[in-house]
Amino acid sequence: MSFWPDSVCQGLGVITTAPSAAQRWPIIQMGRGNSTRYPALAINVTLLKYACKVFGMDQGGYQVMKAKNATLMPPEKSGLLFDTDTRMLPLKKAVAFWQESAGSLYDFHIAAPESFYTHGRTLCFGEILLNYCVSVEQKLSRSSYRIGMDGFDHYEVQFFLDGIWRRGDGKLEAQAGPGDLIVHDTAQAHAGSASDFTNITLFVPRYLLAPLLNQPDEHNMRVIGSHNPLVGLLRSHVSGLFHALPSLDPLQAGSMVLPTVELIAATLNGAPREENQRGVKAAQFNEIRRYIDQHVLDQGLSAERLAVAFGISLRKLAYLFSPEGGIASYIQKRRLHFARQCLRDHRHADKSIADIGLEHGFVYPPNFTRAFQQTYGMTPRETRAMARRTWLGGERESPSWFYRASRWGL
Repeated sequence: MSFWPDSVCQGLGVITTAPSAAQRWPIIQMGRGNSTRYPALAINVTLLKYACKVFGMDQGGYQVMKAKNATLMPPEKSGLLFDTDTRMLPLKKAVAFWQESAGSLYDFHIAAPESFYTHGRTLCFGEILLNYCVSVEQKLSRSSYRIGMDGFDHYEVQFFLDGIWRRGDGKLEAQAGPGDLIVHDTAQAHAGSASDFTNITLFVPRYLLAPLLNQPDEHNMRVIGSHNPLVGLLRSHVSGLFHALPSLDPLQAGSMVLPTVELIAATLNGAPREENQRGVKAAQFNEIRRYIDQHVLDQGLSAERLAVAFGISLRKLAYLFSPEGGIASYIQKRRLHFARQCLRDHRHADKSIADIGLEHGFVYPPNFTRAFQQTYGMTPRETRAMARRTWLGGERESPSWFYRASRWGL
C-alpha cells in the first residue's frame, strides 16, 4: 500500500515507472566528461571539497552533466541541495560517504556491509531540510558523546515509505512502519534499527518548532500511527513539498516554512491548539520565554521578577510553565543550554569551567557539574574536552544550523 500520490512516488522512486522529461529536476552534478561549465554558480565549498575527494577530481572541476554521481546545489537557493546514489561508486567509497554524512550525526552498524548502498536527495526551504533516503538494514544511535561533540539541536520529523523502524534503547517498545510518523530530538540520546528502508525526513531547527510545542522536550523517539488524521494531513503536506520545492523560487519556498512548522506542531500536540491560532495565552508564554533567554545570565532572574515584569500572578506563571517542570526548572534548563554552548565555543576557551558555571547561575562548581551531567549525560569537563578536539582539527562552531547540517553531507 502506498501512502503517496503516484506523481510523487515517481519522483521518490517508490514505483518503477520513470518520470517524464518535464518532471525531471535540473541538477548540478559532480563528475568527469563532456559538459557545460557554470563557473558563476556558488556551490557550498565544504560539500564541493568532499565530493571532489570522493570522485578524485580537482576542486575547480565541478561541472553540469547527465550521469548521476553526486549532486550539489548552493544552500542559498531553494530546491535541490544534494543528491547522491552510491551504487555508482565502489563499495569502499560508498561506505566512506555514509560515514561522512550519516556517520557525523549517528553511530551506525550495517547488517551486511558488503551489500551497502544509499540513495539520497535533499531539498531545502528556509532553514528546513527535506531529505529522501533509501538504504539497507542497519542500527543507528545517537549518544550523549555525540551530542556533546557536535551540538546539533534540531528535530527530525520522519515518515517511512518502506521498511520497519524499531526503538532500541531498551526503555520502551516502539515500532513504525510505512505511513507512521517518527520524531527524533538530536539534543537527546536515541537508538533504533531499521530494515531495508525508504524514508523521508524533515530536519527542523529547534528554535522554529519548540516554541509551538506543549512539551518540546518530550517527543524524542515518539511514534504516531498512520491512522491519526493529523499524521495523514502532515504526510500529504510533506509529499506535496517534495514534489513542488524544485519548481519554487526562494521566496515561494520560504513562505512554506511557517505553515509546515505549524502543521508539525499541531500533529505533535494532538490537535490544533490555541498557540497555533495565535491565542493570548500562547503569545504571553512565548514572550516570557524570550525574556528569560534575554536575561538568562542575570543572577536575580526569578519567578517573582517575571511575575512583576509581566503583571501576572505567581500561580498563573506556574500554570504556564507546568509542562516544562515549573519556572525554576525551565530557567535552569536554559542556563545549562547556554553554558554548554559556551563550553563548546573556542572564543571562550580561556574561561575556566567554574567561571562559566558562575556566569550561568551556579555559584558552586559541584552543583554545576551535577546539574549538567544529569541533563546531558556528561560532565562540563568532558564536553569541553570533546570540543577541544574539534578546535585542534581546525573546525569551528558555526552560528548557522543550516550551514552545519550542509557540512555533514545531506
